[in-house]
Amino acid sequence: MAKKDDKKYSVKRVVENNLFALKLIHEAAPFLTAALIIDAILQSLISVISNAYLLRYAINGIEEGLTFSRITTVILIWMAVRIVFWVAKQFFNYKYVNIASLKVSELVNRRLLEHAEKCDLDCYENPEFYDKLAKALDGGLNSVFQVQSSLVQIVYFIISFSANTLLVILIDPVLLIFSLIPLINLPLNIKRNKLNYDRDMESTVQNRRSDYSLRTFYLADYAKEMRLSGMPTFMLDRFVESGKKILEIIRRYGVKLAIIDYATNEIQEVVTTLGATMYSVWKTLVVGTMGLGDCLVILNSLNMITYILSNSSNYALQFHNHALYIDNLRDFLDYQPRIVDGAKPLPDDGDLVLDNVSFKYSGAENCTLKNLSLRIKPHEKVAIVGHNGAGKTTLVKLLLRLYDADSGSVSYGGVDVRDLPLKAYRDIFGSVMQDYHVFALSVAENVLRRARTAADSDDMILDALAKAGFGGKLSTFEWGIDTQITKEFADDGENLSGGEAQKLAISSIYAKDNRFVILDEPSSALDPIAEHEMYENMLRASGDCGVIFISHRLSSAVSADRIYLIEDGSVAESGSHEELMRLDGKYAQMFRHQAENYVESAEVAQ
Repeated sequence: MAKKDDKKYSVKRVVENNLFALKLIHEAAPFLTAALIIDAILQSLISVISNAYLLRYAINGIEEGLTFSRITTVILIWMAVRIVFWVAKQFFNYKYVNIASLKVSELVNRRLLEHAEKCDLDCYENPEFYDKLAKALDGGLNSVFQVQSSLVQIVYFIISFSANTLLVILIDPVLLIFSLIPLINLPLNIKRNKLNYDRDMESTVQNRRSDYSLRTFYLADYAKEMRLSGMPTFMLDRFVESGKKILEIIRRYGVKLAIIDYATNEIQEVVTTLGATMYSVWKTLVVGTMGLGDCLVILNSLNMITYILSNSSNYALQFHNHALYIDNLRDFLDYQPRIVDGAKPLPDDGDLVLDNVSFKYSGAENCTLKNLSLRIKPHEKVAIVGHNGAGKTTLVKLLLRLYDADSGSVSYGGVDVRDLPLKAYRDIFGSVMQDYHVFALSVAENVLRRARTAADSDDMILDALAKAGFGGKLSTFEWGIDTQITKEFADDGENLSGGEAQKLAISSIYAKDNRFVILDEPSSALDPIAEHEMYENMLRASGDCGVIFISHRLSSAVSADRIYLIEDGSVAESGSHEELMRLDGKYAQMFRHQAENYVESAEVAQ
């Protein structure tokens, strides 16, 4: 950690991170930063002329005997210039700045989301990854805009400082000494930025815990469990606990930050402003070397100079502060996934082979799969069965190349899957996982699992729904396949039962050309008979596809061409149902045991 902190605080890293932000803005809106800098220059000049030079002109003009009409004419002309400028500025903001800023937001968020999609699946099982993603999403985009804002503000300060300093030098250069006093705040501002960053980073984890607890109260996914268990009290306690920890963090940093704020404020407001005021009044009323008009202008200009100096140092330090937050964005975007494309062409056909495969999850003590070998032929109907936790789902993840094996190989058509184009390889599969989800989209979009195009006919979508057994439910929908699922974005949307959602999820398999279909216990909530019927329908409707279905219920495996019994991460037995029953091994014992339980359950139900 110390090494990373040194990187964050190095001048090189600060410059790199801020340039990274400006490059992102330039990529999305090439003229935005330059346009804002020009706007800042014009604003600063107008402000200095209005608040210093024009004031001095008016007061000196009165003392020198200029006519009221002449002074008034100059002021009115300048007011007209200001009005033209502000009208043009508002038009510029609405017609360009707002649109360009949206383009920047879209670019940064698209980069984040595209990269999140490329990240390996095990990243989502790693709390550190979630922290990085949360920090990147929470502060990354805002810091990108803040870099630009700080740059524009510094340009504003430079122009204002130069113009006001020139005026002060012409009147009394001694007063510039007072304007340098706020530079004493520089080390204090560095310390304040560091404390603010540390406080925000410590709060991120607790904010995530608090947000999660809050979501369980309003997301539909948790509605039933929250009403049928003690989870509301538990989650509320977690929410309160996170709030207390956030409060503790604020208190721990609050005293230090308050002391620094008080010190910097006193240096600027008392030492600088009051000192300059006393000197100017003394020069005007006692010594008599400074006129009343010059005194008023000097105080106004000097206040502006000291304000600019103080805030310029603060804004310069903010580049350092922005760099800390952008570092989170860059760390996330710099992550290189391990599951990447291979260069070999996808075979036209072939067997899926796991050869002596072992795999262990990150942080786990033992391997989930141990020297596992099996072969799945094209057009073969294969059942992978075993107790929960035997490694069945992990096997599927390796087949889909959501993970790569630690040792051994997974191949398709004689080619190691790591050497194949990732998307092309995954596209040969149609899959429905155990933890499937339907989306708050139309029925058609849920079937396609992508945006609908002109090539996607109604008949194809309806056929997929019919094969999945969703046709009866669809007939009750007023808008047919255009019906929105859930009421999240449509008042006339339809909420589905668990079984209906399952059928809609399975329909996606029939909406594309697959070489293999994988069903990873999507029917675990069904009773054994309904599950068996679902698999029978799948086998009939799958045509020439290879079918791989995962289940801990052996009744679903009866019709499979080949059954693999997985136990402790390895293949314990393999063969057809009849072969395994004749073998009278573990599969036969499990099958008879489950059959007896189903009979007993049916008798109790009667």
